[in-house]
Amino acid sequence: MELDFTFDTYKKLLKGFIDNNYHFQTFSAYLKNPKDRVVILRHDVDRLPANSLEFARIQSDIGISGSYYFRSRKKGWDEDEIKQINNLGHEIGYHYENLSRIVKKLKSYHDINQILNYGLKDFETQLTSLRQLVPVETICMHGAPTSRYDNKNLWGKYKYSDFNIIGEPYFDLDFSTVFYLTDTGRRWDGFNFSIRDKINGQQKYWREKGMVFKSSFDLIDALNQNVLPPKIMITFHPQRWNHLNIDWCKELIFQNIKNPIKWALINFRRKKVLIT
Repeated sequence: MELDFTFDTYKKLLKGFIDNNYHFQTFSAYLKNPKDRVVILRHDVDRLPANSLEFARIQSDIGISGSYYFRSRKKGWDEDEIKQINNLGHEIGYHYENLSRIVKKLKSYHDINQILNYGLKDFETQLTSLRQLVPVETICMHGAPTSRYDNKNLWGKYKYSDFNIIGEPYFDLDFSTVFYLTDTGRRWDGFNFSIRDKINGQQKYWREKGMVFKSSFDLIDALNQNVLPPKIMITFHPQRWNHLNIDWCKELIFQNIKNPIKWALINFRRKKVLIT
């Protein structure tokens, strides 16, 4: 029996898109010159950067490129692997989490304007560190599910274009025409477990069109039936994908524990808003 979230299944999923005449683009390439039938290939590198390097090699071997967004934390930051992925022809971006990150460091109360100010300074520092390794044109927020701060709110006061950043997916893609798929929750219909990695209103719109898939094999079947939209952004979290070994089993167990906790947190926050 074939199992999901293995590197072999990942290769079959990529092949399914290729066989059905989809092009692959990095996010920056799409912003500059979008293809008509396209997959924007995005990767959020939260931890285990070696898995991202394996993804990058798989893609390079079949002649496609993706965007890899790195967090500035030890578990997801490996300078040698960042450079190797870039050298394979992939885009490197910054997976920013500066508001949630800076609040953890503050030992006393600060108002929101101070938090935003500190967050911007931290953003500039971390972006500069990444740019000392590789070119960076785009950014993408990290959801930070346990934090009450949405990192995207940094751009309610400031402009990322001031840092020569050309795009952020949550602000610069038209999700009424670009179908968004993410492996959040180690499944493709994990939006009920996602706190911030979701597009408001899009899940309902696409659900009504029957565009809800649980497994990679469901996606492959949909490709072969030619029912997927022509423009898609797919977000992979490479740490969720492994060879069929102990790491694959650990990730399966971890996500099965994590998903109900995130679901409970989402409902707690929703009830709190209704009460207040």
